[in-house]
Amino acid sequence: MAINEEIQAVLSNPGTSDWLKCSLEKAIHRDCVDAANDAELLHDLLNRRCDAVLNASAGQAIPR
Repeated sequence: MAINEEIQAVLSNPGTSDWLKCSLEKAIHRDCVDAANDAELLHDLLNRRCDAVLNASAGQAIPR
């Protein structure tokens, strides 16, 4: 499946969150390099936040 078809499949999937749909719709109208770089930073930040939240809820120290 071509990337544009994959994007359309995600956008048309009723199980896709509104947040993801909105983000993806905005991203595809931006410079592709800028959007990909921002998405990579967002991915890193959200993964690290998730790790910190899960570690804190398990009573572990938050890694730095």
